[in-house]
Amino acid sequence: MHRAPFDGKIVPEDVPISTIVEAFAERAARHPDRVALIAGARRVTYGRLWERARAAASDFARAGVAPGDRVLLSAPSSPAFAYGYLGAHLVGAVAVPLDPHAPAPRREELIRRASPKLAFGPGFRDLEELESVPAGKDAFKRPAAESLADLLFTTGTTGRPKGVRLTHGNLAAAARHINAVIGNGEDDVEVVPLPLYHSFGLGRLRCTLVAGGTVVLVEGFKLPGEVFSALEKHQATGLVGVPAGFAVLLRFGAKGLGPSAGRLRYVEIGSAAMPPAHKHALMELLPTTRLWMHYGLTEASRSAFIEFHRHRERLDTVGLPAPGVRFRVRTEEGGDARPGTAGLLWIAGDHVSPGYWDDPELSSRIFQDGWMCTGDVAHVAADGFVSLHGRKDDMINVGGFNVSPDEVERALEEHPGVREAACIGVPDPRQIAGHVVQAFLVPRGEGATDDELSAWVAARLEPYKIPARYQRVDSLPRTSSGKLVRARLRDSSVAPK
Repeated sequence: MHRAPFDGKIVPEDVPISTIVEAFAERAARHPDRVALIAGARRVTYGRLWERARAAASDFARAGVAPGDRVLLSAPSSPAFAYGYLGAHLVGAVAVPLDPHAPAPRREELIRRASPKLAFGPGFRDLEELESVPAGKDAFKRPAAESLADLLFTTGTTGRPKGVRLTHGNLAAAARHINAVIGNGEDDVEVVPLPLYHSFGLGRLRCTLVAGGTVVLVEGFKLPGEVFSALEKHQATGLVGVPAGFAVLLRFGAKGLGPSAGRLRYVEIGSAAMPPAHKHALMELLPTTRLWMHYGLTEASRSAFIEFHRHRERLDTVGLPAPGVRFRVRTEEGGDARPGTAGLLWIAGDHVSPGYWDDPELSSRIFQDGWMCTGDVAHVAADGFVSLHGRKDDMINVGGFNVSPDEVERALEEHPGVREAACIGVPDPRQIAGHVVQAFLVPRGEGATDDELSAWVAARLEPYKIPARYQRVDSLPRTSSGKLVRARLRDSSVAPK
């Protein structure tokens, strides 16, 4: 078992975090005039946010919402989203964020499974109504730590989306260890170009409000000028985003993030892997900024962190376990793997979900005795750093040797002629090795020939890891958060000739 050896500074809590709404209420009582949210020209103070959250909770209660009922929030990021989210928690309901742009069949399936008592979004009530509902004077009880707070449906890379159940205790525990690592506080202004219906964006809202800082909502990275403008206009000290978003920002070089270099205290990156070249580019552009990247799952939020400058020699890992988080590497038989050897990664901690919404069979397999099986193959080094080898289902068996697609992809992406790479296993046409590696490449510049790429990989990895075939593509299939969907590549692949 590997307990958190994290070497980050632990920030003392001036506000106890037993539940998110309780901590937020304390912040609002202490500093009602401090700005909590900025969205365009709108500025919402902590006092106003608390007033609107209470009004939303009263509105929900009048609509018949009882503790344990679900409240669907399917809308773009806005202050009203925060009103509805906090209001649902106050009334004891379960918040169900859902992408309003999801395909209709998916939305219909998830709404059916969540069976909300009240719903906001396309075809339902307009969330912006919460801007003007009458202020309620109802007294609301503190939610129990073990009661459900959120139901988050994963974007999923294959199969049926999982409904992740998160308790108030889970959310509070995650906020505690995330804020301890990031070190954000009352004086921070954080630009969040992530949707609040996504786990990462919603988590940043919770963490910043608990810390007493200010959240600046920006509509994604599609218009990078708006991100740069928000950083400058609001003198932001924090910025968060997914690797795909930072890839867009990095295209502008020093003209983009450079002007914020002396002011940005921290950056948090997560939800997908980041190419090594982008890590180094950020380090060069932001030499004094704490560049944090997290590893985690919706079921176990931000379980490990790495800081690029401090851990520059370990950038091929996902970092160290966060405070209060425990890792265990197990063999397929269930025993603990030998130190330093790869196996299935399990996570324990107060932030870990109690299980899935409507799938007790899957829950019993994934969640056991306080531990959660991530499905990732990994090893933990003697110094505590965690290295991922890929998803268990993505591992490629080449002649009896397990090949991590992540490892081959990293090697390929270090070549100047490769922008992105993805690898899968396909049947060996020679019928010798069982399977061989097939690589899908998004070229950079003039690209490279197959022979050049094979020689490049051969100089870095074992021979059986060299791709047997290379296929050039315009883009790789990814989820909305940037995660690679290798299953789609497997569905469309053909055996190498």
